[in-house]
Amino acid sequence: MNKTLLRKGIILPSGAIGKDKINLVAGAITQPFAEMIWVTTGGDMETINRLTDVLVSMNTPADRGKLFKIIKMLYGLLGLQFSEEADPMDQDPAVLDYFIFSFTADFGEIIRDYIAEK
Repeated sequence: MNKTLLRKGIILPSGAIGKDKINLVAGAITQPFAEMIWVTTGGDMETINRLTDVLVSMNTPADRGKLFKIIKMLYGLLGLQFSEEADPMDQDPAVLDYFIFSFTADFGEIIRDYIAEK
């Protein structure tokens, strides 16, 4: 069992993943990401839809690690600092699976809110 994930409460002592903790971390990093995507694209839905398609289509066991690296790279390109809490999420396949799921769901909700405000 990964000691870093255990220490951070991402994996529970029972060995189960801490879904509440993962949701909290994903929610915290998704908001600034979605905001910067919205601002830098000027709300261009074609670009946002392409990004969403990448988030969804790469969320497979074979590509999930690459997707995590792409998300981190996009953070840097947007001038954002990637969270230390989120950084080790790729160290366990089940954690990464749930993290990407939560991140993508949060991203979609935030973008829908921006569209509704438009």
